[in-house]
Parts: sequence; C-alpha cells; structure tokens
Amino acid sequence: MKNKPKCYPFLFLGVVLLLAGLVTACQPPTPPPPPAPPVIATSSSSLSFSAEQAGPNPPSLTLEIHNSGAGTLNWSATDDADWLTLSTNGNSTGEINNVTVAVDIAGLSSGDYSATITISAPEASNSPQTISVNLTITPITPTVPYDVSLAVSPVSQTGSPGDTLDYTATVTNRGTEADTYDLSVTDNQGWTLTAPSTTSQIASVASEAVAISLTIPQDAAAETEDQITIMATSQNDPTASDSAVCTAVVIEQEPLPPTIAASVSISPSSTTKSPGDTFEISVLVDAADYVLMGIDIEVSFDSQAMSTSEAQITYHNLLGGIAIGPKVKDGKVGYAMVNTTPQAGVSGSMMTIEFTIAENASGSYELTITKADLANENSEIIPGVVTNDGLITVQ
Repeated sequence: MKNKPKCYPFLFLGVVLLLAGLVTACQPPTPPPPPAPPVIATSSSSLSFSAEQAGPNPPSLTLEIHNSGAGTLNWSATDDADWLTLSTNGNSTGEINNVTVAVDIAGLSSGDYSATITISAPEASNSPQTISVNLTITPITPTVPYDVSLAVSPVSQTGSPGDTLDYTATVTNRGTEADTYDLSVTDNQGWTLTAPSTTSQIASVASEAVAISLTIPQDAAAETEDQITIMATSQNDPTASDSAVCTAVVIEQEPLPPTIAASVSISPSSTTKSPGDTFEISVLVDAADYVLMGIDIEVSFDSQAMSTSEAQITYHNLLGGIAIGPKVKDGKVGYAMVNTTPQAGVSGSMMTIEFTIAENASGSYELTITKADLANENSEIIPGVVTNDGLITVQ
C-alpha cells in the first residue's frame, strides 16, 4: 500500500502566511511624515566696517534673511555690541527680509572691534545662526594745529512728557596742538537743556565725552520732534569748529490704571508716657475698596523698653472666619485671619494691644508694622500701604 504524500509543510506555510496577513491587517496605518521645518538662510556669514576715529559713521550694510525650508520662518535678530544697531525681527515663507546693520563709532578709540549677530527662530531646524561683525577704526592723522570733530549718541530718542533724555557728545581734538573748546547747545522747541559751556583742555588726537540732557515739558504734545544742535569751537582758532544734531520725539504716555491701596496703620501714631505706665494702640485696616479672604499683620516692639502678652491683646475678627493668634514672641505681635468666603468692605480695628513700659525706659521707641499682607478673593496679595507706624516717647 502506497503512503499518502505528506502535506504538513505546505499546511504550516499556509497558516504562517495567513497569520502574517492578519497581523499586517491589524497594524495601524503608517502616519504621514511630519512637515518639513523652516530653515534660516542668510546672505553672508560676516560683515565688516571701517572708519576713522571721530570721523563719520561708516555706511550701513544690508543683511538678507530668508526661509530656505518649508512653512514660515519667524525670526528675530540680536547683537552683543553697544555700537551696533539692527532691526530685530521678521518672517519669511521664502521671500527675502532685509536687515539694516548700522554702526555708531561715537566715543570709540582707534582699534579693532568685533561683535556677533544672532538670528534665532525656534521652529527652524538650524537655529540659531550667527553673523560675525568686524569694525576697524583707524587713528587720526592731524594735519593742522587746530581742528575738531563732534559726534553725538544716540542720534534720536523718544520720551514721554516730563522725561529727561540723556545724550553724550564726543569732542575730539584732530589738531596737532592741545586745545579747549567752547560748547553751544540749542534746540528748536525751547525746552530745558543742561550742558557744560566748555570742555577741559584736550590733548592732540584725544577725546572728551560731554553729557547733555533734555527735559520734555509736561504739556508737550505727542509726536512733537525737538532738534538739538551741539557745536564745539576752538578757543585758539574760532574757524576750527564742528557740529552734530540729535533729536527727541515725544510719545504719548499711557495712563496708568488707578491703584487704590489698602492701608494698615497704628493709632495713635505717637504718644508720650512715663516709665511704668501702660498704654494702648490699635492696629487699623482699611480695605473698603477690596474683597478680602486673608489678613496677616505683625507689629514689632522694643522688648527691653516695653512688654505685652496675649492676655493684653483684644483682637477682632474682621473677616468673620478663622482667627490665627494673636501670638507674642521675640518682640513681635502676630495676628492673622482667614475666611474661605471672601468679605467685602473690610475696615476697622483688627486688634488693640496694651503695653507696659519698663521702669528703666527712657527716650523714643518705635512700634513698627513689619508685615501687612492682605489677600484678595483670588488669594493674591494686594497693595498694602503702611500709612504710619507708632512712636512712643518715654520721659
């Protein structure tokens, strides 16, 4: 009798293929790849400037920034040098954003300077990117006995009515001889200017920084521009002079929201007693314009000159909740109260303290409110102004 052919391998293979198909069918679909990020691209990795000491500022340069990736590149630019200025932010989906990079050499001596511009974009794959900036200032080469140059920084400022703006004028002797310069500072609005009338004697190719301030009047209208002109003239040669201009622009001052402070005080604010006397003070709280859920007060006293105890304190639960204390320890009286149901219109005496003056006390002693924490309905500390402490004179 012939044996039947064995088909187990084929059966086993079929089961394996069936299970593999089921496993594949039960697997979740492969998620799509994440979107490509933006990429910072710049037109240059370095910028260079050159100027002569105390001469004009070098021309500004343009740095181009764009997105060479996908999506939107929201970038910001910062620098680490006082003599460098640039626009600070922008966005690009591929278009070029131009950043003007400017240098102010006022007050800088000859030499080489370096700085770094940092371009940041949190979502970019290559953030941050840095641009190196090099500045070379060549020394002055005097050609005549008397010469002068003048630079002012900053060139423009903004301020609100009542503000005082400060500028620095740098006077540089470009002559071969030491010289002293008369200063003239004027403006076209007639506002208050403060400046010296002369420099000290300045050596050849040396400089002196001169402080100038302008006070904007309280009634100055927004967007008013005041142009300030500074002139330096040689005392040895009146034909040797130079001038510089800066501006002040008035911006509208945003009104501050009215702040009504809750007050904490001691009454009476002062009293005169004799050694051995007893006296009382009250700690008053006025928070009528707030809703309170907590008050925590501490009063410090000179424990060598006077004494008190918990039995000598009459306390009042202004919040109608849980009272904590009063407690007397180490020259301090502490008392707090809290109510989970906030209370409105809280005002009055929270405690009365009776003190006994020591027999050997003499002179003046302070009672000081060292803690005045008032919590509103959101458990936030509100402005608590100590309007007065207490003063005890013993004689």
